[in-house]
Amino acid sequence: MRKFTNQFLALFIGLFLLLGTGVVFYTSYLVDTATTDVLTNAIDNRAKDIAVLVNEVVIQDSDTVMTAVNGTEKIQKLLGKNDQIAFLNEKGKLVYSSSPGNDSAENQQDVKEVKAVLSGNEIGRSGLTKDRKGNNVYRVAIPLSNAEGKFIGIFRLTHNIAELDALRSDILKSIFVSSFFAIVLASFIALYLTNKLSRPLKNISALVEQLTEENYEERYHGFDYPEISELGEAVNSLSDSLQAKTQTIYESNERLSLLMDKLVIGVVLLDEERRIQMLNPAVQTILGMEGDLIGHSYLELFKSYGLVQLIDQTYGLKKHLNDEIYLYYPQERILDVNTVSIPGKMGEKGNKSIVLLYDITEIRRLEKVRSDFVTNASHELRTPVTALKGFAETLLDGAMDNPLILKQFLEIIFKEANRLDVLVNDILELSRIEQKQVPMHIERININQIAESCFQVVQQAASEKRIKLQLSAEKEVIFNGDKSRFEQILSNLIYNAVNYTDQDGSVDVLLEQTQDEVIIKVKDSGIGIPEEDLSRIFERFYRVDKARSRNSGGTGLGLSIVRYLVKSLNGSIAVESKLGIGSTFTVRLPYKKEM
Repeated sequence: MRKFTNQFLALFIGLFLLLGTGVVFYTSYLVDTATTDVLTNAIDNRAKDIAVLVNEVVIQDSDTVMTAVNGTEKIQKLLGKNDQIAFLNEKGKLVYSSSPGNDSAENQQDVKEVKAVLSGNEIGRSGLTKDRKGNNVYRVAIPLSNAEGKFIGIFRLTHNIAELDALRSDILKSIFVSSFFAIVLASFIALYLTNKLSRPLKNISALVEQLTEENYEERYHGFDYPEISELGEAVNSLSDSLQAKTQTIYESNERLSLLMDKLVIGVVLLDEERRIQMLNPAVQTILGMEGDLIGHSYLELFKSYGLVQLIDQTYGLKKHLNDEIYLYYPQERILDVNTVSIPGKMGEKGNKSIVLLYDITEIRRLEKVRSDFVTNASHELRTPVTALKGFAETLLDGAMDNPLILKQFLEIIFKEANRLDVLVNDILELSRIEQKQVPMHIERININQIAESCFQVVQQAASEKRIKLQLSAEKEVIFNGDKSRFEQILSNLIYNAVNYTDQDGSVDVLLEQTQDEVIIKVKDSGIGIPEEDLSRIFERFYRVDKARSRNSGGTGLGLSIVRYLVKSLNGSIAVESKLGIGSTFTVRLPYKKEM
């Protein structure tokens, strides 16, 4: 902006100088012309007046003429101090001069003013010229005639125009001085106007600079000139528009960033040269990568040959591809990978690509679990169904005619039917829990009372094996939860503890309440669980001792149901066991003081 101000000021001063110079020269020309015209006209008139008086005293003898001229008061009054007179005869020869040193005695018939008179003109003028001494002079020649009107000679008046030069010099000096002060004044005015004009422009320029720095809060408030005000208002409108659009872009980016950060699907954007332009945190979680990979090659991110090959095919075929990729490093994962080719914009070479990574490891695991569950359920159902079918066929073949055999077989059929009923109910219960179809009724419950109630249910089985049941709690443990779910959890754990504890053993239930959680421990002195089976103890239909489980009527689903019930209460369950010594199941539930 300073450069613009200086240029604008220089332009103003330059124009004033050019205009002032033109005015000076033109004024000088006018002054020179005007003063010359005025002076020459005055000299012409004076010469004519003197010539009239001279004609009145003209005689043939030049001495007498000069005496008469010098003695005529009227003629002397008409002559100025810078005037010189001369007489020439009818042939142009100098007869008399009041300043002999300035006039040549030779024939002057070729002199401009003399030649003009000799040619018949009533007056001859030399124009501005120089005399023999180098003075600027003006000469006027007038023809003389006698009483009969006969041309007898020439009267010439020579005027030294030194006063004209002095006058013109003074006038020009005044003009120059006036012009100089006018230009100086005009320069100050130009400086003032330039500053006044540039100030709002500087404000607008500063505002535009703020816009380039993404500061959209500043506004132009000057209203000095309508045109500049319009420009300022336009910049204000631009600022408002940029602020609104920037805010929209910022909000969109925030939403996109939030979405990308929270997506469980990995998203990677690759440019035309297969460099990483964008990726979300899920990608690094899925692939186990760390660090900033923006701008790096896709090979630094994708280590799987199958995944790299799929991306290369996308760039080559320029179309959407999908495949299931197995990763073995840094941990085994199964990925559903979609690659999308994005055509380049006008003028861009090559395509970009989006790589979508969806971790389906858990889905595939659940599918396998479901498949195993169906297989195991079919196997578990086949046993009682086969037994029912076999005993029924035996009875139909005639065994029912024997009352003892009939009673024995019917008891077996009833037992297997009960076992089948329990198995089906457990399967349905587990399915409802997994699908969250079991409603939860939160209420204030006393866990001590629930444990005592569960002891009563298994008391007969425990008494038959002389197993000691014991509840240990420093105080009543109160919890806000679903009572039926607590009963299922404790009854399953206590039932299993009694079932897998031999004669004269013990089953202890320990209750503890801290500020943050409720801890329930079911400890037995039973047969224990082998270390290799601990990781699978909560799987469906998994039994450590299959014979004991079937003989006791167990379905192999009890601990699976317990795990899902604990999980539905946002808790955790763990097991510690030593073979031949016993097992301890620990349930931890987050404590809520208020319902």
